[in-house]
Amino acid sequence: MPPKSKGKGRKGVKQEQKRNRAESQDEEKYGKAALEVDMPRERLVAWRDMSWQAKADNEALKRRLWDLEKALQQAQEDKRDIHEEMTRQYQELQKQTAAHGQRLEAKVKSLQGQLATRLQESQQTQETVTQALAERDRTITQLQGRLDAMEREYEKILHGSLDLVLAKMAEARQHWEEVGTTIAVEHKERLQEFGLNPLQI
Repeated sequence: MPPKSKGKGRKGVKQEQKRNRAESQDEEKYGKAALEVDMPRERLVAWRDMSWQAKADNEALKRRLWDLEKALQQAQEDKRDIHEEMTRQYQELQKQTAAHGQRLEAKVKSLQGQLATRLQESQQTQETVTQALAERDRTITQLQGRLDAMEREYEKILHGSLDLVLAKMAEARQHWEEVGTTIAVEHKERLQEFGLNPLQI
């Protein structure tokens, strides 16, 4: 029995302490409430307005920050798109330049080959023409030499033939003169045999 009464005593003390703390807290709350009640209404209104303004400013700042973030994100996307487009155009330009350079190089090589062929053909033609002209000159010289030799030979033959003809003509003339004289003598003798005078006939 004594222990029970001792336990009840301790429990009562704890309850008392708990009530005291509750009363103290109630008094503190009451004091705060009393202070709030005693504050001027204008101050409360000002604090409320300031709170609303601060809240509104905070919301505006949030919206502004959100807009700036969106603008920054859009700018970054635009920058990335522009960079990609410029890279694509640059690569395309490089491809076109390389292809154009290759075409020009091939065309230059082709033209150089054609020029070399034309030069070789021109050189060969020039050599052929030179050889033909030299051959023509040699042929003309040879023919002129032959013509000169033939002309000399013909002149020699002609002079020889003329001399021979003249000699033969002179010989024939002498022969015919002798023959004519003989015939005339014979004719005269025959006329005289018949008693005719040849001078009277």
